[in-house]
Amino acid sequence: MSHDDPALRRAGIDYVRGCVDIAAAVGSPHVAGPMYSATGKTRLLSPTERERQRGWAVESLAEVAEYAAGRDVRLAIEPLNRFETDLVNTVEQGLDLCERIGGANVGLLLDTFHMNIEERSLPDAIRLAGGRVFHFHACENDRGAPGSGHIDWDGVLAALADVDYPGQIVIESFSPEIREIARAVSLWRPLAESPDALVRDGLASLRRGLARAQTR
Repeated sequence: MSHDDPALRRAGIDYVRGCVDIAAAVGSPHVAGPMYSATGKTRLLSPTERERQRGWAVESLAEVAEYAAGRDVRLAIEPLNRFETDLVNTVEQGLDLCERIGGANVGLLLDTFHMNIEERSLPDAIRLAGGRVFHFHACENDRGAPGSGHIDWDGVLAALADVDYPGQIVIESFSPEIREIARAVSLWRPLAESPDALVRDGLASLRRGLARAQTR
């Protein structure tokens, strides 16, 4: 979507438009992810070159956002950490991209794994995003089960309550058995005794945290 080659930008636009069509067909409220760029692009660009890349991303996503609005689908743009992209790393940068794209159907997917690397305060970043939080990934600092690492889940869940987040809280994790994805996210070891254990323990921890957030 932000490639130097206009033909590849068009291919990116057409691909995400196809995702929008699928979302509309199955009743998904949004298409979510780091759709502004291919992942793994980490370049030392000048400010002028970086702005050109962002401008192309805005131009491409504005076209997709208009298309999605006509199908009652929202775009949830995901900031990624510095090791996976050089374009949008923080909530502040994500909000800037949303503002430049325009459209009430453009917001953010926030992921605590990436935020733990890039944000100085996860709760403050969530509150900054406010009503632009369209989707949320609950991931421990090592991508394991929520509650098994050092992320401040009470602070994170309290911040989601403060912004009246109405959507899903999704545990996103990965298995080294799926080699292509494991390589893409640099997952070289199991994160729990089993996938089922990760889900069970993570869900139990989030439920306890949500109960505390609702009674504070």
